[in-house]
Amino acid sequence: MSNPSKEGEKTLPKDKMRIPIKKLKKLEILAKERSTSFLQGHRRSIFRGPGTEYADLREYVEGDDLRFVDWNASSRIPFKLIVRDYEQERNTNVVLMLDISHSMLLGDPVPRIKLAVEASATLAYTVLINRDLFGWASFSDKLHNYIPPRGGKLHFYHIIHEMLKIAPHGKTNIGDAIREVALSLKRRSIIILLTDLHGNLESAMNGFKVAKLKKHEIKVIHTVDPEEFLFPKNPRQVKYLDPETNQMKVVNFSNLLERGKYNYEIGLKIKEINNFKRNVRGLNIDVVTASTTMLTERLLLTYFGSKRGRALK
Repeated sequence: MSNPSKEGEKTLPKDKMRIPIKKLKKLEILAKERSTSFLQGHRRSIFRGPGTEYADLREYVEGDDLRFVDWNASSRIPFKLIVRDYEQERNTNVVLMLDISHSMLLGDPVPRIKLAVEASATLAYTVLINRDLFGWASFSDKLHNYIPPRGGKLHFYHIIHEMLKIAPHGKTNIGDAIREVALSLKRRSIIILLTDLHGNLESAMNGFKVAKLKKHEIKVIHTVDPEEFLFPKNPRQVKYLDPETNQMKVVNFSNLLERGKYNYEIGLKIKEINNFKRNVRGLNIDVVTASTTMLTERLLLTYFGSKRGRALK
């Protein structure tokens, strides 16, 4: 795990694996374009609501919360309602924890880890331009890399540099990773966990309980491929890499016994994931299912939804 010191404040980290500037710039441009597009499409719903700083008065528009009508100002303008506008709360700690277990290499036609990195970079860019502090962690069987929340453009470059070095491996162990991050944070934070929920989920609950005791707000983004648990369209003999054991398996779908066994195993996995989601929601933790095609939007909506929720508390 990286040392949560002042490392990276003045220069990019000096390590053996240097990512070409061209790749860094490409990911930065992609993140900026997606963030700008999202904000343009959601500006009214995102930036309306209570916060820490009063901003301005404006005319009521359909969809505004009537709690923020300024009745004194409205009484001076015939036939119009005037509402108080607020700036959103700033300087929130936001930490994204990215699952980099071997199963994140799966995906058709694009590996889900690639889409997850692009979505994560977009979130990092959005959080930082929104004047919040962003932290990032990668984990599989243990916590591999942790960059504590900070602000600034150089910090953004540090994070995407580390993202581009990812090489998925190992199995998923959510519990230990989230416990370690939660305990390291000195102030209440929003922790967003991005995972495909493959691997052992039983040990995760203890880690979530520790994070909740520390008063952190936890969000789980379950990323799935649109056809991940569907039966193959053209049943035949298929070779596939087991996402949990990293072993090559062969299934002959024309054989009723093998096909039945395959369906049974898929059913068990779906049941395990659904039970996990139900248990996590019992701890008052939101779980969002996000198709890989909509991952960036779901991630950004989760961030801004958490911000608005905090302002209302």
